[in-house]
Amino acid sequence: MKIKLTLKLATIAIITMVFTNSCQQKLEEKITLNVSQIDTTVDPAEDFYHFANNGWMKENPLPDDESRYGSFDQLGKETSMKVQTLLEDLAAGSHEQGTIEQKISDFYALGMDTVKIEEQGIEPLNPEFEKIASISTMEDVQSQITHFHTYRIGSLFVLFGSMDPNNSSMNIAHFNQGGLGMSDRDYYLNEDERTIEIRDAYQKHLVKMMVLTGISEEDAFEMSNTIMKIETRLAHASFSRLENRNPHATLNKKSQEDFAKLYPNFDWKAYMTEIGIDYDGEINVRQPKFFEELNKMIVEVSVEEWKDYFYWNLINTTANYLTQKIQEQNFDFYGRTMRGSQEMRPRWRRVLGTTNGALGDAIGQKFSEKYFPAEAKERMVTLVENLKVAYAQRIEKLEWMSNETKLKATDKLASMRVKIGYPDEWRDFSELEVGSNAYVLNVLAANKFGKEYRNSKIGQPVNKEEWFFPAHTVNAYYHPLLNEICFPAGILQPPFFYLDGDDAINYAAIGAVIGHEMSHGFDDQGKEYDKEGNLKNWWTDEDSERFNARTQVLVNQFNEIVILDDLHANGELSLGENIADLGGLTIAYTAFQNAQAVNPQEEMIDGFTPDQRYFLSWARVWAQNVREKEMIRRTTEDVHSLGINRVHGPLANIPEFHAAFDVKEGNALYLPEEERASIW
Repeated sequence: MKIKLTLKLATIAIITMVFTNSCQQKLEEKITLNVSQIDTTVDPAEDFYHFANNGWMKENPLPDDESRYGSFDQLGKETSMKVQTLLEDLAAGSHEQGTIEQKISDFYALGMDTVKIEEQGIEPLNPEFEKIASISTMEDVQSQITHFHTYRIGSLFVLFGSMDPNNSSMNIAHFNQGGLGMSDRDYYLNEDERTIEIRDAYQKHLVKMMVLTGISEEDAFEMSNTIMKIETRLAHASFSRLENRNPHATLNKKSQEDFAKLYPNFDWKAYMTEIGIDYDGEINVRQPKFFEELNKMIVEVSVEEWKDYFYWNLINTTANYLTQKIQEQNFDFYGRTMRGSQEMRPRWRRVLGTTNGALGDAIGQKFSEKYFPAEAKERMVTLVENLKVAYAQRIEKLEWMSNETKLKATDKLASMRVKIGYPDEWRDFSELEVGSNAYVLNVLAANKFGKEYRNSKIGQPVNKEEWFFPAHTVNAYYHPLLNEICFPAGILQPPFFYLDGDDAINYAAIGAVIGHEMSHGFDDQGKEYDKEGNLKNWWTDEDSERFNARTQVLVNQFNEIVILDDLHANGELSLGENIADLGGLTIAYTAFQNAQAVNPQEEMIDGFTPDQRYFLSWARVWAQNVREKEMIRRTTEDVHSLGINRVHGPLANIPEFHAAFDVKEGNALYLPEEERASIW
């Protein structure tokens, strides 16, 4: 029987109340699962997600300024409130010029000074507009691209420094596709009704934004046609999201001499010099067909057309730091049209997010000092070690994997580096200047500072102590080229981590998150990298075939899930995350059973057994209310499945879940053993 995982919009249609939680209210951490939010009128064998979460969904209606609101988003908002308090405390003090406290407080304060921002309008950007207007030759066009990239103003392509997939101990230069105003190439290419509506709305948005900056409506319309023509050409040449998931397809290393010969219409040597990079090593061209098209466009697109495109690059990058009308129009397309949000987030959250982007590591240091106790790190260290033991046990018992590959898999697992809470070394911001002239100029200065930092990595040994998230981030990651997992302090809070919580709750929440990130080292992408992080096959051919056959079961299951009408989940795009969800939940369950054997918990708490509490905790992590437009957008763009499918998808494959909630043949969540996905 097929899994009946159709997501009915009607189940969330009643969630219409406005979220009114004050950003000043006192936060209370819950240390146990709130069973009052369980809906006992729903049969858990038919719809476990709503059985576990209906109460939460009703108590946490979708705010007007959110397109999705779930446990992750709730914790993110609560963490933002904590950070806001830190920033307001800093703003209330007096700080010596040049200190990190001065930079954080002044950056945030200038962003909150709406009177000054409105008075200035777009005047702070006048030197940039004048520079664009002065372009008269193709050499000027290329210099403008370099200038924009110095300030991380998105234009045409992206250069970044990162690890060499063949030698993960060294950083090399990578060139990546870019230049699109919409978030995915398919918005320019697909011909379904929804995509055509978005494309039409985007062009109208272009016109409105130009008019708001002083361009006549007639000229703005002509400019929008030019911009759409350029971006559509770029989109046609861009890799799809699925193509970009293939690490072999995006590994195309060239010498700089060969790179220049392949794409001779752009002066790459001058570009590297002007952007401040002294590097003669190899370049990885991640999407060759994109740069082939770019090479043609450099000479085929006229100077005047490039000027229109650059004008839009500048406005689109800086819109959120300008006047209220420009911000509102920017939100109207990217927030309301694309995501379905009804109103902008409050200004303090938007400015805090920008401040975090500029000075995140420094803010994370302040956050960790106040909110992350040493005992939390100690317990996480123990949990991670327990998950490693459980994963090794599961690898050892695999019937489909040969001993040869098992040995290398356990070796990779043992070699996996772990980062918890916050870094041992904090980033130096002494060279970043935060002024008092204009908010948008501070943002551009921070962009330049960040770009120079990233460029400085090129040609240098990899710093394995570096973190890729600020410490207060509500997220976690696995980095395949470092073979490391990282759990910032931000995610080590309820509902993911309870310092004094029931083992069943912790193992299904933060334990499954740990297992999830570990599993990324062995998903369809992670398996391509060895224990050192190099792109190198360490599997036997037979084991790879068996792995692919097992993961295809998961692809097929998710492809059958109906999101809305004729829109189905994308089992290929979301495969890596779905493997990690299934792997994380099963590995964490094994670790939970190991812990139970040593320190048994109460058999019944709040009327539920340990196994039942375990699966309820997993479901609660993914509780969320989502707008229809956001469901469509995420299904198109996001490698993660929607919350309901992150619950039902893996659970339908787990025999212990069937036993815990008496799931039988004929139930929606029942899958016969021969149809279940079993990987790790």
